[in-house]
Order: sequence, then structure tokens, then C-alpha cells
Amino acid sequence: MKISTAGIFTGLLGIVCAEDYLFIDTLLYDEYDSVINHLNQTAKVVNETEWMAMTTADFAQYKAIVISDPDGTDDPTLYAFLDDTKDVWGPAVTGNIILIGTDPSNHENLGTEGAGVLIDNAVSFAAAGEDLTGKSITGLYFALSHLYDTIDNDTVLYLSYFGDFGVHGNLGCYDTAHIVASSPALGTLSDPDLSNWGCSVHEAFTRYPTVGINAFQALAIAQDVAGDGSRTFGDGTAGVPYIISRGATPSGCGDGRFDPTLGEECDDGNLLNGDGCSLSCKCESGRSDGNGNCLPRIESSTSLNSTSTIPISTSFANSTTGPNTLTVPFNNFTTATTALTAAPTSNSSTSMTITTASSLPASTTIITISSSPPPMVYPVYPIIIGVEIIIYIDIIEFCAIKGRSTSRKSAVPP
Repeated sequence: MKISTAGIFTGLLGIVCAEDYLFIDTLLYDEYDSVINHLNQTAKVVNETEWMAMTTADFAQYKAIVISDPDGTDDPTLYAFLDDTKDVWGPAVTGNIILIGTDPSNHENLGTEGAGVLIDNAVSFAAAGEDLTGKSITGLYFALSHLYDTIDNDTVLYLSYFGDFGVHGNLGCYDTAHIVASSPALGTLSDPDLSNWGCSVHEAFTRYPTVGINAFQALAIAQDVAGDGSRTFGDGTAGVPYIISRGATPSGCGDGRFDPTLGEECDDGNLLNGDGCSLSCKCESGRSDGNGNCLPRIESSTSLNSTSTIPISTSFANSTTGPNTLTVPFNNFTTATTALTAAPTSNSSTSMTITTASSLPASTTIITISSSPPPMVYPVYPIIIGVEIIIYIDIIEFCAIKGRSTSRKSAVPP
């Protein structure tokens, strides 16, 4: 059910700080009602123009971005704004993500009680992510509705910032759902809540990122369904994933037994982040040795040293009105916008100061180079006849290994 503007106004009254959830006004359905009326949270609603003008920092103010199910739609134009700005809002989403291959808002309006339970728990999960200091970080809730319901195989381009996601529809309305991952934030969600909707599953995920700290895991499957994407999970059940998440714990993870057949990169026997092996049994460094051990993260940096020399030579023209400047490109080892600028401090100065037009690597040292100009001629006042500057910039790039090794194991038909 589309939510009225009166409801929006009520949800915004009294809000001073950034709200908990972010919605776009074209997708205000039961997810919005859940946030405001069931969870008693706050929400910010923007129009498309406002969305397009937002920065990554703007999106990162919210606990979660919610892309609602618009009562069972297959209209991709409703999501064009999402694709156009994915490289802006995507970097803000560093918390929990839940992607749902069905239409919960539509089914709730058809009287399916479990659909409302899914919405309440899923939007809560999306907003529950925290960094290691306990600070809230931005998550994402995205219901695919019927977008790929009649398509055999496709790629979810809206999500390409996070990796490669493949889906397929034409599933025959599977109705037996089973949960294969857990999180305290998912609260009371159970298999009966997800099953027997008349058509519980509209899209199944055939591929998604599975490596490192940004890996996704199956959260709920169409049980006992074979075909593309089907596999066996940690509790012994099999099927195709239709709800996937980032930030949940897969079945079998946390028992202290490393099992690569379950997609584990490590298993240290606990469900904690920050100790090298995440609560999803993935290496937080992004590097696994394939035997249950997490390797240290590799970080690179650039500094000046004496192993290589780049000579740069130029001259300043005559001047009586003020200093000239020379810009020397520095992008052979940093970025295209980085440069050195050299300028005499005054018309009669014998020193040249090197400054930067944009930031250099953190270890770069900016120095002052003195240069004696050619003989001066004094008709009335001093004139610089010419100055030649020779700048030698020594560079070395090296890799530093940081960290420690861890050895752990309006409804439409459904």
C-alpha cells in the first residue's frame, strides 16, 4: 500500500537530527509504515531531485537506506535513480545489507501476516550494523519485488557497486522457505513467516560476492529446489537462495570447525567481528590461505628515497612585476591532479620554494631549494634576468605488511 503524504508529515514532525532511515518518495509502501508505526523509528523522505543531489556523506548519515517493494512491480523505471547514483550512495553502505527476491509489501496487503514480520525484521537488520567502536553504520534494505519474476537470467546492475549479482525468475512460485543464517537483529523471523504466501519466491540469486569481509551469505532459501544457484548449507538443507545478506552468520559458522564447503574462510569458534575472522566466517583482511587461516592485510605507500632520480629542469623568464610560477606534473607516481609549483619569493630573491597544488603521499617532504640567479642589472630597480631551477625528486614505492595472522579455523496478484 502506498503511504500518504500526511503519514510522511507525521513521521517528520519534531525531527532535528538526521533520521534513522532514508526513503525516496516514489517508494513509500509498507516498509515506511513499518519504520514509523511498528518500529517507532524516524525516517527522512526525499524526492528524486534531492536524491540525485546527495553526496556519499549525506547518505552515510542514515542507519539504513530502504528501497521498498512497490506492491509487486516489474517496472524498472522506478529504480533508474538507484542505478544512476550507485557510485555515490554505494560507498556509504558499509553496514548490513539484505536483498529480498520477493514482494513483501504486496503480500502484506494481501493479508499474509508473515510478510509483515519479514519487513519489520529485515529493515531492523539493515539498520543494525556497527563499526568496531559501536558507532552505527549505514545499511541497505532492497526488495526486488517482481523486477526479474519473468526473466530466466539477469544481472542486478543496481547493485554492481558491491559486486556481481545474478538472478533468475520463472521459478514456478515456490512456497517452502527455510532460513539458513542468523542475526540477533532478525528477531522473530522464522520459516513459517516466509512460507505459504501463495508465491513466496519470485527471484532466486544465482551468484553474489562470497569472498572476504564484504561477502554475502544466503539468508533464506527455496528449500529442496534444484537448478542454478542451488547448494547445500551448514544445517544440511539444500535449495536456491532468494534472500541474501551481508552481516549475518551462516549455519555452521562459529562452531570452531573450518569447513570450506560451506564457504568458510576461517572459523575461530566465536561470532565476533574485529578479531581477524568475522561473524560470517570470512577473513577481515580479505586474504585467506585456503586452510582456515587469515593472512595479514597488505597495504602500500609511497615515499621519497635515493633509489631513483627524476631530473626536471626549467627557467623563469624576466619579470619586474612579480614572481612567475612553474608547475611540474607529479602524476607519474601519484594522481593526475598532483603537481609541484616553484616560484621566487620576490623579484630579487635568490630562493625558490617548492609547494604542492594538491596532496602528495603522506611521507613526502616538501623542501626549499636555493638557486643563485644570473648577474643582476640595475638600471633603476632590480630585474630578474633568468633563473634556472633543477629539481631532483627521489621516489621509492614499497609495500608494508600490517596486521597479524589469525589461525582460526493497491495490491497485485502475488
